[in-house]
Amino acid sequence: MPKQLKLIHLVIILCLSVFAFSTHSIASSNDGLLKIYFFDIGQGDSFLIETSEGQQILVDGGPGNQVLSKLGEVMPFYDKDIDLVVLTHPHFDHYAGLVEVLGRYEVGSIMEAKEEDNTAGFKAWRDAVNNEGANEIEAIASRTINLGDETQLVVLYPTESLEGHNFKNPNDSSVVLMLKYKELEVLLTGDIETKRERAMLLDGINIDSDVIKIAHHGSKTSSTEEFLSAVSPEVAVIQVGAKNRYGHPSPEVLERLENYDINYYRNDLNGDIKLVSDGNNYLISTQK
Repeated sequence: MPKQLKLIHLVIILCLSVFAFSTHSIASSNDGLLKIYFFDIGQGDSFLIETSEGQQILVDGGPGNQVLSKLGEVMPFYDKDIDLVVLTHPHFDHYAGLVEVLGRYEVGSIMEAKEEDNTAGFKAWRDAVNNEGANEIEAIASRTINLGDETQLVVLYPTESLEGHNFKNPNDSSVVLMLKYKELEVLLTGDIETKRERAMLLDGINIDSDVIKIAHHGSKTSSTEEFLSAVSPEVAVIQVGAKNRYGHPSPEVLERLENYDINYYRNDLNGDIKLVSDGNNYLISTQK
């Protein structure tokens, strides 16, 4: 066979391989399943939601650029778009990685509570947001992001605009979200602490969920018995770094989870944690 013909055959084979890989990736992202990847990115929060219709939502970015490699593991190499990025609150272990994400990906919309923070790191985040030119959404209660016919991301807190406010403790200004897909409900709590948990209970906010992302990496200042009782989850996920200097997750929180028969997974012990659901049933798998 002439060399030129061999080269043509090789090119055709390579093109077919890329096409097959691409169509497989597209099909798998539109397979009717919701997926949540809770990344093991150290002492911080970062997780990617992929809806049954293929939309991608990244909530927080962890303390460094490790989120980029994690995204590369679960997103096709050619996919450089993220539909929505959410920052829960202005703490370094939540926004630092997002600055890197905005530099690498085209982001459609960015949602945050728009509170202020005077640190240089947070200024870098705001500069990155301005340079991105994405649609900016203020997180405020009852705001609902429709992510398909049967998928919604609902803001539960803050209940009023925080724009321009500077908080001594940004944890209690965390954006709290409820992800709904058919019958499945997942509560995403940021780093809220006892004060905010009690306020939500007093406000009568419905927080009953199947799955909860435990607040503040399992700190003893969060996840009170009253709050966990109101959520009544079957499963909890704790985003926490191995051998962190804060002692997270606290023995008190772990004991509360066990007392309520809530199964829990931790990034420090389980690595990356993946939830897959058809909207009625769900399966959780871990890296370790």
